[in-house]
This record gives sequence, C-alpha cells and structure tokens, in this order.
Amino acid sequence: MLKDADYRLDLPRLSPAEEAAIEAAEQRFKELARTRNPKTREESQEILKGLLHDHARGASIYLDSGQAEYLSKIAMLHIYGFAFLDLLLADPEIEEISIIGLHKPAYIYRRNSGWESVNAAFSEESAIADVVNKMARGLGRHITVQNPRLDAMLPDGSRLHASLPPVSAGEITIRKFRERPFSPPELVDLGTMNARAMALLSLVMQADSSVLIAGNTASGKTTTMNALFSFVPANERILIAEETPEINIPHKHQLRLVANREMGITLKDLVYDSLRMRPDRMIVGEIRNKDEAEALFDVILAGQARGSYATAHAQSAGEALARLASFGIARMDMRSLDCIVVQRRMLLYDMKSRRSREVRRVVEIAEVNEQAVPVFLHDSRKGVLVEKKAGSLLQKMADRLGGSRQEIEKELARREKRLMKMERKFWQFYCAVQKDFYGIACESEGGNCDGEGE
Repeated sequence: MLKDADYRLDLPRLSPAEEAAIEAAEQRFKELARTRNPKTREESQEILKGLLHDHARGASIYLDSGQAEYLSKIAMLHIYGFAFLDLLLADPEIEEISIIGLHKPAYIYRRNSGWESVNAAFSEESAIADVVNKMARGLGRHITVQNPRLDAMLPDGSRLHASLPPVSAGEITIRKFRERPFSPPELVDLGTMNARAMALLSLVMQADSSVLIAGNTASGKTTTMNALFSFVPANERILIAEETPEINIPHKHQLRLVANREMGITLKDLVYDSLRMRPDRMIVGEIRNKDEAEALFDVILAGQARGSYATAHAQSAGEALARLASFGIARMDMRSLDCIVVQRRMLLYDMKSRRSREVRRVVEIAEVNEQAVPVFLHDSRKGVLVEKKAGSLLQKMADRLGGSRQEIEKELARREKRLMKMERKFWQFYCAVQKDFYGIACESEGGNCDGEGE
C-alpha cells in the first residue's frame, strides 16, 4: 500500500515477510483446491489462515491472530476477487478506475470530486495480467504477451479495457456500470436538461420517432438513452444490437444481440439479422464507422421497427449530420432521422471559489429537415437550455399521435409539470409513466410500483 493518496483503502502496508506468506499460502491453497473444494468463502478463509500459520512455523516467524485475519482477507481478494480493485468496484461513488503502470498509484474518478489517487498499486506485470484474465474468464478471452490488448465486460456490466507492454506500461481502465438507471426527473434534478426539454423528449419517444444521441466520451449518452426508454410502452418488443453491452432498459420483452470482433460478427450483421425479428423498437448501440452508420439507416429506412435509436460521437447536431455524411449517408436519407440530442461532458469554473467541476449537460435538441434545426440550445453565458422554435417537430408529433398541434402543446405543458411531481426512483417512475401515459399496469424484472429492485 502507498502512503500518500487522496482516496485510502482500509488495507495495511505489507512487509516483505507478509507478502511472502500470502504468496506461499495462495500457492498451497490452489494445490489443495484440486482435491478439496471449499463450499463457502468462510471455509476458504479458514483454510488460508491455517496455511498462513503453517508457513509462519516453517519460516520460524510469529503470526498472531490479527495478522492471520487480515492476511487471509488479502489472499481471498487475490484468489476469488480482483485484488484491491474489488474494494474500488464496491464503492457506488466511483465511476471510473484506472491503472497506469507498475508501482504507480491507481486512480479513480469519483462522482462530484473528479480524479483521485488511491493508496494501492500493482508491483508485477503478471499480477495485472492475472487480474485482467480473471475478469475476462467468462468470455473466454485472455491477455498475453502475444495478444497484449483486451476489451471485456465484467459480471456487473462494467466495461474493461486492458493492455500490457509494449502497448502500455500495464494498463487497466474500468468504466463502472450503474445497476439502477437514472430516471428522467433525476436527470432534471442533476441539471442534465430542464423539465420542458424532458417533456418534449417524452413525446418524441411516444411518437415512434428515430433518435440519435450524440456527445463526447463519457458525456452520459447511454445514461440518457436508458432514461428516455422509460417513456416507451412496457408491452413493446425491444431489440438491442451492441458491440459492448451498455443499454439498461426495464422492458421485459427485450432481445440483446452482441457483436464479436474475434468471431467476425459485426454490428451490421446483427442489424441485418433483425430484419426477421419484428421489433417494435431497435437500438443500434454506438455508431463509429461507415458500416455501423449504414446499419442504422438500413433499419430506419426498412421500417421494420417503428422507432430506431443510436449514440454517436459529435459535439453538435450539425456535426453529427456531417459525420454521417462522411460515412456516405445521403442527405435525403438523413431526413428519416427525427431528432438529435447532443450531450456534453464539460467543466464549469467558479470564479469565486477558483474551483472547477465536471458536469454533463444536454446542449442541443434538434429536429432534422434538410439540416439540423435547434429546438433547444444551450446558452453558455447563462448556463441554461433555452427553447427555440419547435418548427415542424411538434406538428410531426401531433400527426403521429393523432392530435392537433394545440392538443400536443397542452400535453407538453401538462407533462412538464407532471414529470417533476412523479417518483424519482427509476422503477417507481417507470411504473407511474406506464400507468399515467398508457394505462399499463407495471410489472417488470427487477422492480415494480412498490419499488422492488431499487
């Protein structure tokens, strides 16, 4: 363990003798496990304590009960877990974990605090490789000297990227998965967007529109996508095609297809497979290249889903269309995309306190005609999302929902007030929307209107 750090784990600094004892006990435990299979973690820890005492006697050193307790816990982290990364993964305030080399402190990105150093580090390249391979074991992937890069998904859904020399000095990057999605009112509370913009997007989602959510890395694009799907009727069939599973929506009738680069199965292949699957809605993960852009518009233009959705990297709606054009998408075809939501990860600087903080903000909501026409646009001077002319978007919503423009404007005003009076917790909010908007009794895996699964 390292002495100086911003974020301290409750683990002792080990002496060379203690490190040797743990290594010997771990090796002996692995040998015993071939013939003796402990049924519980408690039983495993008791065996490790005994092995530590055996090693101490053989080395003629004294090991008290307190030492045996914490050394066995550390050994358990190595054998069954991901070393000290387990403790970081368990902290709900941590969004990202980064290992940047041997003997260098780990770093975490903590919500509302930013990047902080940790009083823990890896001292051997083999230890990094062992942890990474343990994380990726369920996918049948391995990181080796011959294959020094790896992308994988942890059991809880967190994203893992790792690399070894010569690609890096020994790197692990974990973007943590939030088990409970943010609800739309929570995003409003956080300042991601205002209630009026969220109310408009609820109508956009209800009216079977196709939506692209654009933004920079870690801007919260998938978080917003997950939240918006609480406005989609619970009885619809949702098909999700992704390269890295990130979408977390509450619908019971959802089918997830995952691309696999090693097996040559691309996102475009999955989209073409979906032509025979009759989805009500289709999510095409993240658009990063020409093939994936073509896949998204094949879905939209074929019309096998009533609404299609994706995320992409772009800093504005106009830039998103330019990026699609660079991928060979015709301007005429882009008109089939109804709405672009742009979200950014940005720093806000307080002149008085001389401190900056990172925030995620929706900076533009645009309808797509011949070009992107802003409906909401962020005023950087005031720091707020300002409503522009709704143009043809509200009329399009009215036509699809079978009402007049005036009726849709009244409904928009009603929802703006109603949304912020509804439950904040995701499952209760989702159930309230299903009942209020669609007359559907909420019943979903992970939770119900009583808040189960929160």
